[in-house]
Amino acid sequence: MPSPRVGPGALGLAPAVRFSGYGRFAGFLHHSEHKVLHEEELYPTALHLYEALKFLSHRPDIAKRIRHCERPEEVYAISSSEAESTRPDWHIVAIQMMDTVLHQKFRQHGDLRALLLDTHPSDLIYAERDDPFWGEGPEGVGSNELGKALMRVRDKLRAEAGLAP
Repeated sequence: MPSPRVGPGALGLAPAVRFSGYGRFAGFLHHSEHKVLHEEELYPTALHLYEALKFLSHRPDIAKRIRHCERPEEVYAISSSEAESTRPDWHIVAIQMMDTVLHQKFRQHGDLRALLLDTHPSDLIYAERDDPFWGEGPEGVGSNELGKALMRVRDKLRAEAGLAP
């Protein structure tokens, strides 16, 4: 009688998919060069839209400046310098806003949507040691909020496509 399998794939569990700014899954990052259309405005990346949403409802001038940035570093600089103008409930809605932004991005880019759907049912891990919130953080003990957001978006896209959970 063969011994039971141990490790990834045991008990039908799929191995985790680790992604970063390099390789096949680089497009999963919110700052990848995939434009996102939101309310008839085109944002250079999902990051631009995410940061603009901090201001869009009450300070559209700041959101517009962010939308027109060429590089993510410029986006962060504006968002940081205007932090006092961030919508007051941002700490409550930030994760929901990332889900919304990523959902828009993956609906608008069929190649990325297919790649994301193909990762089912694996856990997604943003392999970023320098970011303990969005990534896995040092020692792999970060919150991995980007990976979690992508899994929620993947589930939503699967439901929209009529695929089994």
